Amino acid sequence: MKNAWLYEFWRLSKYIIPALFLGWIFEAQNLFLFIALILFIAHQFKQFSKVYKWLGHSLDSDIEVNGMWEELVYRIYRKRKRSRNRKKNLSNMLRRFQDSVSMMPDAAIVLDAENNILWLNPSAKQILFLSSNDIGNNIGNLIRLPSFVNFLKRSEDGEAFEMNSPWDEKQSWDCRLMPYGDGQRLLLIRNITQVQRLKVMRQEFVANVSHELRTPLTVIMGYLETLQDVDDLSVEEIKQQLSKISAPTQRMNQIVADLLLLSRLDLNVSTGLTECPWLDMQVMLLMLKKDGEQLSQGKHKITLINKNITKVKAIESEIYSAISNLISNAIRYSPDGGEIVIETFLDKNGYRISVSDHGLGIAVQHISRLTERFYRVDAGRSREVGGTGLGLAIVNQILRRHDATLEIKSEIGKGSTFSCLFPLSRIQSTESTK
Repeated sequence: MKNAWLYEFWRLSKYIIPALFLGWIFEAQNLFLFIALILFIAHQFKQFSKVYKWLGHSLDSDIEVNGMWEELVYRIYRKRKRSRNRKKNLSNMLRRFQDSVSMMPDAAIVLDAENNILWLNPSAKQILFLSSNDIGNNIGNLIRLPSFVNFLKRSEDGEAFEMNSPWDEKQSWDCRLMPYGDGQRLLLIRNITQVQRLKVMRQEFVANVSHELRTPLTVIMGYLETLQDVDDLSVEEIKQQLSKISAPTQRMNQIVADLLLLSRLDLNVSTGLTECPWLDMQVMLLMLKKDGEQLSQGKHKITLINKNITKVKAIESEIYSAISNLISNAIRYSPDGGEIVIETFLDKNGYRISVSDHGLGIAVQHISRLTERFYRVDAGRSREVGGTGLGLAIVNQILRRHDATLEIKSEIGKGSTFSCLFPLSRIQSTESTK
């Protein structure tokens, strides 16, 4: 900066010294000094005009100035470049933020001080049925719920608010408002329907376990109280009382065993099974048919239709347990004289093992919940036939460990079909798929 002022002083001297010399010769010093100052000012004005035009162009445009104007241009250039870099960095940060928020499964909406929408991500469009045309509108006019409007007015930073969707009462939302930018707020809305459902399932599970264990415990305690007066009982009466304790004890033992098995399957289901031997399904299905006939004791006709010679990459004990469970259920819930059909299919979708019965059938509203633990369509009838309410949950977890799925089809009065569908990656067949 000091050199710039020296340069301007030297430039001014170049105008004044000749003016003084000419003024001394022609005895008109004031006139020549005035002309010198006019020329100096004209030069400065020309420099100013160049800088003014340069400011209207990009930073990369050339400009020829000197002295203090060159210093001024340099400082302006440096500040403009820093400002442009800062703006570019902020733009990149904003773009990265928007990209990351756009990938969020939760609805994210930026609101101004009056709760007008400034920006929203794709999830907000899906969850809240909003569109880009809604930008600029008040969010309270789009989600017309008094509780939500009050939440927008009274919410503290980060405070959670749960509400039902105005379009579907079965859906639950978790809403949060947080400060964002200057006078703006970020509204986050998460669909917690599944979380709420899992909470209810957990509560029902605890209640069902307590109930299932309380019933046999009550029976056992009742007979134990009777046995306390052993002096008044004969040996035969004691044996009779003890035999009645056996059934509820076995039931409790079976429930605990099933719970332990489910716990073990839950720990391992996420990893899946890759290293498994090839299991000959033709041999296994014949064994399962024979076991089913022994369980039925001739009360049902059990038919095996095995069209494909197939091997499945699986753990024998687990698959045997899963299919055996389906067969025993079909026998328990089918009337005497009914037919149980075990059938296999191999097609482009995979290998299917289905167990069909001609029992009472299951209503549609129950089908999606059949694999829940202790869920019963008819609790009284289930206990009559000896089920624990955990069988299908175990089947489902075993199949998940083998990358397979459980499919259920049923119709009231016509029976049910439970199918295990294995992917082609776990199949080895001597016949090509159709």
